[in-house]
Amino acid sequence: MPLPPAVMIATFCEVMRCSFQTLNKCPHEARIHRAAPITNTAMSLQENYRMSAPKRRTAPAIVNHLVAFEAAARLGSFRAAAEELHVTSGAVAQQVRTLEDKLGRPLFERLPRGLRPNADGADYLARVRLALDIIEDATGELLERDTPRDPQHILLSTTPAFASRWLIPRLEQLTQAHPQIALMIDASDSTRPLSGKHAVDLAVRWGSAPFEAGYALPLLPGVVVPVCTAALRARQPWRQPAQLAGQPLISDSHNNWQRWFDHHGLPGTRVSGPVFSQTILAIEAAERGMGIALVPRPLVEHALQTGTLVLALDGHELPGRASFHLLAERAPAPGSPIEQVVLWLRQQAMG
Repeated sequence: MPLPPAVMIATFCEVMRCSFQTLNKCPHEARIHRAAPITNTAMSLQENYRMSAPKRRTAPAIVNHLVAFEAAARLGSFRAAAEELHVTSGAVAQQVRTLEDKLGRPLFERLPRGLRPNADGADYLARVRLALDIIEDATGELLERDTPRDPQHILLSTTPAFASRWLIPRLEQLTQAHPQIALMIDASDSTRPLSGKHAVDLAVRWGSAPFEAGYALPLLPGVVVPVCTAALRARQPWRQPAQLAGQPLISDSHNNWQRWFDHHGLPGTRVSGPVFSQTILAIEAAERGMGIALVPRPLVEHALQTGTLVLALDGHELPGRASFHLLAERAPAPGSPIEQVVLWLRQQAMG
């Protein structure tokens, strides 16, 4: 898990000076996103670090400038970077200007609303991100070395939508039932390994068998339902699937609307409306009255119970091709904290 910038700054200034000096000598590399896995190109750059002979460092201590530059480039503004780094926007802007002065060239295009890296900035950004990733990985591995995890601390990986919409409303009950257990939630659409380095104890994922896990249990059904606000439905009380054609239909990365129309005998129906990369965003858009979202029912059950959302059409669900499953490297030991969490999750799923 990436460390806060302040930790990197305090601990690895000398390493970053090495990175800065080496990066200026490296040929152009493919641009690498901060969270992307290390590619062959990145590996070759890492080999350059390993093969370089130790030498006296003469480059200025610019790690603060690099962290500010990376954050501003990623977030598109000095203000957003300042909020992430817990400093003022003026401080971030000054760090970037100092870096540009040291390099003798601008790194950003200043736009009316925000900024973006220019050609030199984009090339430099790829190398800076890789250097920061190398430092974060090295730091994380060093901190984890020979540090056994408390067996009462259970690390669970799941999606942001499942964590926010299903798990969090129930966590207080887990604390009441098992006050000695601390459930740590890693919410990301990216999967985490169940074994080896950086492994998690449990995972709840949307999918269908077979899974690359030694232990997999169905947890919640994958039925998908159309939902919207009560106010939106009151203005247009739909009764048939065909009536949803032409309405603002909110989609996520699963793109279920076409399957929903096909399932209800309306193949080829045109789907229009906002599209989001994550299910959690589609649900939030529906709660704001932006249209009708088609999402797994378990994720909106709480909203349906509280009235935040209603079913746009009663009795017109879509059977899921996938469902939520509980995964682990192996079956938990009887009586272990992991088994207690597994049993609690299954009990909650059964209602």
